Amino acid sequence: LGTGGEDMNLTIAQRKTVVRTAHSQNKGRKPLVVGTSFYSFEDSCDFLEFLNQFELHGVHYTPYQQLISLERVKYCYFELAKRSKNPVWMYSSANWCQHIPPSFVREMKGTANIVGMKYSTSNIAHLTEVASLADDEFNIISAVASTLVPSLTVGVDGATSSLAGAFPEPLIEIYKSFQSGDIQESMALQRKLNEFTSKWPKSLSKDNFLKAAEEKSILEYRGLCGRATSTYYRDATDDESKFIVDLFKEYYPNLSV
Repeated sequence: LGTGGEDMNLTIAQRKTVVRTAHSQNKGRKPLVVGTSFYSFEDSCDFLEFLNQFELHGVHYTPYQQLISLERVKYCYFELAKRSKNPVWMYSSANWCQHIPPSFVREMKGTANIVGMKYSTSNIAHLTEVASLADDEFNIISAVASTLVPSLTVGVDGATSSLAGAFPEPLIEIYKSFQSGDIQESMALQRKLNEFTSKWPKSLSKDNFLKAAEEKSILEYRGLCGRATSTYYRDATDDESKFIVDLFKEYYPNLSV
Protein backbone atom coordinates (compact mmCIF):
# COMPACT_ATOMS: atom_id res chain seq x y z
CA LEU A 1 0.00 0.00 0.00
CA GLY A 2 2.61 2.48 -1.16
CA THR A 3 2.38 4.76 -4.17
CA GLY A 4 3.45 2.01 -6.58
CA GLY A 5 0.71 -0.15 -5.07
CA GLU A 6 -1.86 2.43 -6.25
CA ASP A 7 -2.87 3.06 -2.65
CA MET A 8 -4.25 6.55 -3.34
CA ASN A 9 -6.95 5.03 -5.55
CA LEU A 10 -8.12 2.29 -3.20
CA THR A 11 -11.04 2.48 -0.79
CA ILE A 12 -10.64 1.65 2.88
CA ALA A 13 -12.42 -1.68 2.30
CA GLN A 14 -10.08 -2.58 -0.57
CA ARG A 15 -7.03 -1.69 1.51
CA LYS A 16 -8.25 -3.85 4.37
CA THR A 17 -8.53 -6.76 1.93
CA VAL A 18 -4.97 -6.12 0.78
CA VAL A 19 -3.67 -6.12 4.37
CA ARG A 20 -5.56 -9.23 5.44
CA THR A 21 -4.39 -11.11 2.33
CA ALA A 22 -0.75 -10.01 2.57
CA HIS A 23 -0.59 -10.71 6.30
CA SER A 24 -2.16 -14.16 6.05
CA GLN A 25 0.01 -15.19 3.09
CA ASN A 26 3.21 -13.84 4.63
CA LYS A 27 2.73 -15.74 7.91
CA GLY A 28 5.51 -13.75 9.55
CA ARG A 29 8.16 -14.99 7.11
CA LYS A 30 9.29 -11.54 5.95
CA PRO A 31 9.16 -8.06 7.48
CA LEU A 32 5.84 -6.47 6.51
CA VAL A 33 5.55 -2.67 6.39
CA VAL A 34 2.05 -1.42 5.51
CA GLY A 35 0.92 2.01 4.30
CA THR A 36 -1.70 4.17 5.98
CA SER A 37 -1.60 7.17 3.62
CA PHE A 38 -4.88 8.86 2.70
CA TYR A 39 -5.71 12.36 1.48
CA SER A 40 -7.82 12.67 4.63
CA PHE A 41 -5.68 12.48 7.77
CA GLU A 42 -8.70 11.23 9.71
CA ASP A 43 -8.89 8.26 7.32
CA SER A 44 -5.19 7.63 7.92
CA CYS A 45 -5.80 7.56 11.67
CA ASP A 46 -8.85 5.31 11.33
CA PHE A 47 -6.92 2.89 9.11
CA LEU A 48 -4.09 2.93 11.60
CA GLU A 49 -6.53 1.67 14.24
CA PHE A 50 -7.30 -1.24 11.93
CA LEU A 51 -3.56 -1.92 11.46
CA ASN A 52 -3.02 -1.97 15.22
CA GLN A 53 -4.59 -5.43 15.38
CA PHE A 54 -1.67 -6.85 13.36
CA GLU A 55 1.92 -7.48 14.39
CA LEU A 56 3.83 -5.56 11.71
CA HIS A 57 7.44 -4.63 11.12
CA GLY A 58 6.17 -1.11 10.58
CA VAL A 59 3.56 1.30 9.27
CA HIS A 60 4.49 3.89 6.64
CA TYR A 61 2.88 7.21 5.83
CA THR A 62 3.35 9.82 3.11
CA PRO A 63 1.50 13.14 3.45
CA TYR A 64 -0.51 13.43 0.25
CA GLN A 65 -1.53 17.04 0.92
CA GLN A 66 1.19 18.71 -1.18
CA LEU A 67 0.74 22.31 -0.05
CA ILE A 68 0.76 22.00 3.73
CA SER A 69 3.86 23.20 5.57
CA LEU A 70 6.57 20.97 6.98
CA GLU A 71 5.29 21.91 10.44
CA ARG A 72 1.97 20.27 9.57
CA VAL A 73 3.76 17.25 8.12
CA LYS A 74 5.63 16.99 11.43
CA TYR A 75 2.30 17.12 13.28
CA CYS A 76 0.99 14.21 11.21
CA TYR A 77 4.01 12.06 12.00
CA PHE A 78 3.90 12.89 15.72
CA GLU A 79 0.22 11.93 15.86
CA LEU A 80 0.69 8.66 13.99
CA ALA A 81 3.71 7.73 16.11
CA LYS A 82 1.64 8.23 19.27
CA ARG A 83 -1.34 6.25 17.97
CA SER A 84 0.46 3.32 16.33
CA LYS A 85 1.11 0.06 18.12
CA ASN A 86 3.67 -0.74 15.42
CA PRO A 87 6.81 1.27 14.55
CA VAL A 88 6.26 4.15 12.12
CA TRP A 89 8.25 4.81 8.95
CA MET A 90 8.26 8.18 7.29
CA TYR A 91 7.82 8.04 3.50
CA SER A 92 8.75 10.82 1.12
CA SER A 93 8.36 11.22 -2.62
CA ALA A 94 8.36 14.66 -4.21
CA ASN A 95 6.15 13.21 -6.96
CA TRP A 96 3.31 12.83 -4.49
CA CYS A 97 3.84 15.03 -1.47
CA GLN A 98 5.52 18.09 -0.03
CA HIS A 99 9.30 17.94 -0.61
CA ILE A 100 10.93 16.73 2.58
CA PRO A 101 14.50 18.03 2.87
CA PRO A 102 17.30 16.20 4.68
CA SER A 103 17.10 18.72 7.52
CA PHE A 104 13.53 17.56 8.27
CA VAL A 105 14.64 13.92 8.50
CA ARG A 106 17.50 14.90 10.82
CA GLU A 107 15.08 16.76 13.06
CA MET A 108 12.60 13.89 13.19
CA LYS A 109 15.21 11.23 13.93
CA GLY A 110 14.94 10.22 17.56
CA THR A 111 11.18 10.77 17.74
CA ALA A 112 9.61 8.03 19.84
CA ASN A 113 8.25 5.16 17.70
CA ILE A 114 9.63 6.58 14.40
CA VAL A 115 12.26 4.11 13.25
CA GLY A 116 13.13 4.96 9.65
CA MET A 117 12.28 6.52 6.34
CA LYS A 118 11.75 5.55 2.77
CA TYR A 119 13.36 8.48 0.97
CA SER A 120 12.31 8.31 -2.65
CA THR A 121 14.26 10.76 -4.79
CA SER A 122 16.53 10.97 -7.82
CA ASN A 123 18.50 13.70 -6.02
CA ILE A 124 21.56 11.73 -4.97
CA ALA A 125 23.00 14.67 -3.02
CA HIS A 126 19.91 14.74 -0.78
CA LEU A 127 19.84 10.95 -0.53
CA THR A 128 23.52 10.93 0.52
CA GLU A 129 22.77 13.35 3.35
CA VAL A 130 19.73 11.37 4.50
CA ALA A 131 21.56 8.01 4.24
CA SER A 132 24.23 9.35 6.62
CA LEU A 133 21.56 9.43 9.34
CA ALA A 134 21.06 5.66 9.28
CA ASP A 135 22.14 3.61 12.28
CA ASP A 136 20.98 0.53 14.19
CA GLU A 137 17.90 2.38 15.47
CA PHE A 138 16.97 4.35 12.35
CA ASN A 139 16.88 2.83 8.87
CA ILE A 140 16.96 4.62 5.52
CA ILE A 141 15.84 2.96 2.30
CA SER A 142 15.63 4.37 -1.21
CA ALA A 143 13.06 3.70 -3.88
CA VAL A 144 14.12 4.71 -7.40
CA ALA A 145 15.00 1.61 -9.45
CA SER A 146 16.96 3.59 -12.03
CA THR A 147 19.38 4.80 -9.35
CA LEU A 148 19.74 1.61 -7.32
CA VAL A 149 23.54 1.44 -7.68
CA PRO A 150 24.11 5.09 -6.71
CA SER A 151 21.74 4.61 -3.75
CA LEU A 152 23.69 1.61 -2.53
CA THR A 153 26.92 3.54 -3.03
CA VAL A 154 25.87 6.30 -0.64
CA GLY A 155 24.98 3.79 2.06
CA VAL A 156 21.23 3.23 2.22
CA ASP A 157 20.12 0.21 4.25
CA GLY A 158 18.10 -1.11 1.34
CA ALA A 159 15.83 -0.20 -1.53
CA THR A 160 12.30 -0.93 -2.63
CA SER A 161 10.66 -0.55 -6.02
CA SER A 162 7.34 -1.39 -7.61
CA LEU A 163 9.40 -2.81 -10.51
CA ALA A 164 10.50 -5.55 -8.13
CA GLY A 165 6.89 -6.63 -7.78
CA ALA A 166 6.84 -7.50 -11.48
CA PHE A 167 10.38 -8.73 -12.03
CA PRO A 168 12.64 -8.73 -8.95
CA GLU A 169 15.44 -10.75 -10.53
CA PRO A 170 17.32 -7.89 -12.31
CA LEU A 171 17.29 -5.77 -9.16
CA ILE A 172 18.51 -8.68 -7.06
CA GLU A 173 21.30 -9.23 -9.58
CA ILE A 174 22.33 -5.58 -9.31
CA TYR A 175 22.33 -5.81 -5.52
CA LYS A 176 24.33 -9.05 -5.39
CA SER A 177 26.92 -7.75 -7.85
CA PHE A 178 27.32 -4.59 -5.81
CA GLN A 179 27.61 -6.50 -2.54
CA SER A 180 30.27 -8.78 -4.02
CA GLY A 181 32.35 -5.74 -4.98
CA ASP A 182 31.88 -6.08 -8.74
CA ILE A 183 30.95 -2.46 -9.37
CA GLN A 184 31.43 -2.66 -13.13
CA GLU A 185 29.00 -5.58 -13.39
CA SER A 186 26.44 -3.89 -11.17
CA MET A 187 26.63 -0.74 -13.30
CA ALA A 188 26.25 -2.77 -16.51
CA LEU A 189 23.15 -4.43 -15.07
CA GLN A 190 21.79 -1.04 -13.97
CA ARG A 191 22.26 0.42 -17.45
CA LYS A 192 20.50 -2.58 -18.99
CA LEU A 193 17.52 -2.14 -16.67
CA ASN A 194 17.35 1.60 -17.35
CA GLU A 195 17.54 1.08 -21.10
CA PHE A 196 14.73 -1.49 -20.94
CA THR A 197 12.35 0.77 -18.99
CA SER A 198 13.23 3.83 -21.10
CA LYS A 199 11.70 2.09 -24.14
CA TRP A 200 8.28 1.57 -22.58
CA PRO A 201 5.39 3.28 -24.43
CA LYS A 202 5.28 7.01 -23.69
CA SER A 203 1.48 7.01 -24.14
CA LEU A 204 0.98 5.15 -20.85
CA SER A 205 3.37 7.38 -18.97
CA LYS A 206 1.59 10.46 -20.33
CA ASP A 207 -1.80 9.24 -19.13
CA ASN A 208 -0.87 7.56 -15.85
CA PHE A 209 2.55 8.85 -14.74
CA LEU A 210 2.76 5.83 -12.41
CA LYS A 211 4.12 2.72 -14.14
CA ALA A 212 1.42 0.38 -12.82
CA ALA A 213 0.00 -0.53 -16.26
CA GLU A 214 3.43 -1.37 -17.66
CA GLU A 215 4.35 -3.49 -14.65
CA LYS A 216 1.03 -5.31 -14.73
CA SER A 217 1.58 -6.20 -18.38
CA ILE A 218 4.68 -8.05 -17.25
CA LEU A 219 2.86 -9.56 -14.27
CA GLU A 220 0.15 -10.82 -16.63
CA TYR A 221 2.77 -12.34 -18.94
CA ARG A 222 4.37 -14.07 -15.96
CA GLY A 223 1.01 -15.49 -14.87
CA LEU A 224 0.89 -13.62 -11.57
CA CYS A 225 -2.11 -11.30 -11.95
CA GLY A 226 -4.36 -9.57 -14.43
CA ARG A 227 -3.62 -6.35 -16.26
CA ALA A 228 -6.23 -4.18 -14.55
CA THR A 229 -5.20 -0.96 -12.85
CA SER A 230 -7.23 1.15 -10.45
CA THR A 231 -9.01 4.32 -11.49
CA TYR A 232 -7.69 7.06 -12.24
CA TYR A 233 -5.24 5.08 -14.30
CA ARG A 234 -5.96 3.28 -17.54
CA ASP A 235 -4.92 -0.25 -18.42
CA ALA A 236 -2.39 -0.97 -21.15
CA THR A 237 -3.99 -1.75 -24.49
CA ASP A 238 -3.28 -5.10 -26.14
CA ASP A 239 -0.75 -3.44 -28.45
CA GLU A 240 0.99 -1.58 -25.61
CA SER A 241 1.10 -4.71 -23.50
CA LYS A 242 2.51 -6.81 -26.35
CA PHE A 243 5.18 -4.18 -26.99
CA ILE A 244 6.25 -4.22 -23.33
CA VAL A 245 6.24 -8.02 -23.12
CA ASP A 246 8.26 -8.31 -26.35
CA LEU A 247 10.81 -5.89 -24.91
CA PHE A 248 10.89 -7.93 -21.70
CA LYS A 249 11.60 -11.10 -23.68
CA GLU A 250 14.36 -9.29 -25.59
CA TYR A 251 16.12 -7.90 -22.52
CA TYR A 252 15.40 -10.74 -20.09
CA PRO A 253 14.84 -13.86 -22.21
CA ASN A 254 15.39 -16.24 -19.30
CA LEU A 255 12.56 -14.76 -17.21
CA SER A 256 9.00 -15.89 -17.70
CA VAL A 257 6.99 -17.24 -14.77
